[in-house]
Amino acid sequence: MLRFYCEEDKGNLIKLIEKMEIKEGVGELEEVIANSQKIMLYDQNGIKGFSYYSTYNNDEEDIAQISLFVDFDYRLSGKLISESDSDFVSVYMRVESENPIPFAEKMGFTKWWGSPELIYRGGAFPKTDVEFVKYEEKFFEKFLKVVQDSYYELHEINDMKPYLAPEYSVNEYKLNNKDNVYLVLDNEEIVASVTTGKGEVDNSMVAPSYQGKGYGRKALQFGMNKMLEEGYKEIRICFVEGNKNAEKLYTSIGFKPLHNTQVYRKFL
Repeated sequence: MLRFYCEEDKGNLIKLIEKMEIKEGVGELEEVIANSQKIMLYDQNGIKGFSYYSTYNNDEEDIAQISLFVDFDYRLSGKLISESDSDFVSVYMRVESENPIPFAEKMGFTKWWGSPELIYRGGAFPKTDVEFVKYEEKFFEKFLKVVQDSYYELHEINDMKPYLAPEYSVNEYKLNNKDNVYLVLDNEEIVASVTTGKGEVDNSMVAPSYQGKGYGRKALQFGMNKMLEEGYKEIRICFVEGNKNAEKLYTSIGFKPLHNTQVYRKFL
């Protein structure tokens, strides 16, 4: 049966998250509880799955975003119900071996976009011949333009609105870790950028006019070397499905497939 989460469920929910090895995807449970409108549990003689949703506005649409996790042995047997005044609802599903399409179509969802996650377990790279400098606020306008120029086409193809990234979005998602943003400059113009995280490449991009000249590879290797020097044994990176240039670059460096998150949506 489906029912709402209550405080007494916390211990069992933590056990399910640990069993499914999805803590990285879920994050801190306290934050999920605090930031979700509703948390639904799939209870069949114990918690076998859960979902939660939050709503946000991207300046053009109101979106209800659902995260859904079901124990492997009980997938395709539960239901998901959501009430919302949003334009559409989206659901993120991590895919390993099973095909999510029948489940999504049965629930009335259609494929929106996908995000493969890759992992690197190799050694360091030779030092690049390009100088990297740390991001400073004086570069914001130029950084914003590189983001907008680099991602507009990808956002438009995948209908990820707004296609032209607004300032607040760049600050929140691309510059939320400013101390780890490194730039390649050409007479004060931004050529390339890479952002390192906790064993993750948070962002890597090259200005369109400089693409095809090897800067993407050098930026990526610089950022990876930084994290390897910090002691990380594994480095992860995600990209939007269909970005063939990014996929080719990452695999040529030594990244291997790890997970594939598929995003479906249903207009309300």
